[in-house]
Amino acid sequence: MVWRQLARALALALPARQRYEAGACPHPPLDFSEPTAASSFVAVDDRVMGGASRSFVRPTAGAIRFEGELIVEGGGFASVRYTPAFALPADVEALRMEARSDGRAGYKLTLRSASADPSVSYQFLLPRLEAEDFTEVRMPLAEFLPSIRGRPCPEAPPLTARDVCSLGLMLSRYDAGGGEKVSIPPGRFWLEIKNIGVAESELAINGRRWVRPSRRGGEGQPE
Repeated sequence: MVWRQLARALALALPARQRYEAGACPHPPLDFSEPTAASSFVAVDDRVMGGASRSFVRPTAGAIRFEGELIVEGGGFASVRYTPAFALPADVEALRMEARSDGRAGYKLTLRSASADPSVSYQFLLPRLEAEDFTEVRMPLAEFLPSIRGRPCPEAPPLTARDVCSLGLMLSRYDAGGGEKVSIPPGRFWLEIKNIGVAESELAINGRRWVRPSRRGGEGQPE
């Protein structure tokens, strides 16, 4: 027992990339169907910037629900962070998410990189999602834009899978990557997520488009 506890303590002392390779770091797919999944998130709202927004994550039927109240005066954002250490396989090009929401604009998935300053957040702006059905959203890592305290951060290094070390959710009046403010009304909000996983690579997607099954059951034929 003592040796197991020591091994775990040493694993958690490693950088995120090494923890992933050692099998000690959570990585996609993240299944949020269990009620206990909600307890893995902690609020990091705009109160750190003098705002008054508040948010939390609670369990719902087969998913987690990120909800709260957005106050646009002050910081103008509500966010939560996934508290377990988080890493990706080095060859990942994109993530995928099954989600639905109240139809608001401004929801983001956020990542942090071990190669960037800890205050830099890489942000992917989600499309407007309907409340009725869960929708799968593909999120290429190349489309996550770096932001620091609501401002663009073009000097930040490009986001790569091997450097990802943190994950979060956000509703913000700022565009992805910070800077431009968008017209997002204040008030109550909610976003439900079933899971977050690794998406197929562009090579795999294009390969399926190029090759189609033969009508006679033989080798695939080009489109």
